[in-house]
Amino acid sequence: MIKSRYNAVESIKIMGHAPKQSLGENIDVLLWNVFKCQKKGWQEDFKQLISNKDLVLLQEAILNSPFDGHFEKSFQHQWVMARSFRHVKTNIETGVKTGASVAANKHYFSASEHCEPLSKTKKMLLATEYPLDGHEQALLVVNSHLINFVSFNKFKAHLDQVFQTLEHHDGPVLLAGDFNTWNGKRMRYFNALALLFSLTEATMIRQPRLSHLFRHLDHVYYRGLDVVDAHVHTHIHSSDHYPISLTLRTRTAADTK
Repeated sequence: MIKSRYNAVESIKIMGHAPKQSLGENIDVLLWNVFKCQKKGWQEDFKQLISNKDLVLLQEAILNSPFDGHFEKSFQHQWVMARSFRHVKTNIETGVKTGASVAANKHYFSASEHCEPLSKTKKMLLATEYPLDGHEQALLVVNSHLINFVSFNKFKAHLDQVFQTLEHHDGPVLLAGDFNTWNGKRMRYFNALALLFSLTEATMIRQPRLSHLFRHLDHVYYRGLDVVDAHVHTHIHSSDHYPISLTLRTRTAADTK
């Protein structure tokens, strides 16, 4: 029997300090799978990309590394990390991490029911809720990294789990992450659920990658918001995923009529 290199550490870690009381009408967002911060130049790109962001959604984020200071000492964002597993030798923990210029009202995390083969690790979803200027309803942000290298039924079970976090929220929603939608069957099921929950996908000019089978794995879906701008940073190569920046606008009561 081969012993796993990883231990399960499914839990929440909160770091940093949020300077604002609520999110404004325009919300600047960064979505990025950071490839466990392994590529050269990651730190410089990260600092530049987050400098004006209200929300930052990271996948394959890490903890117990030399980069911890960016999060623990931050006065620009409160960071909430849902940790999935710890590498036995390095002690580095991996998961999804959401940063916000506003402290979260609520947070919830959940690990996938099934494990990925070989590594025997699970993937995480993290849901956080933030107050909005002039709105009674909060913004629900769901940051997800979907399970990979498994059957469609196991992928479906994890995606169902992600969408369950939306069931009892009537307000605005931002659902984004690395969804590992590298074939048509996965993407069609994702879009069917998005339609069921009245979500719209943000459109943007893409540059497909061979390593992703020329499919797009990172997606942004929203409800009760409008996309002002969306941009893929194809000039940045410090991860195996391109960062995505968006500006979202909250809707007033008049907008929804």
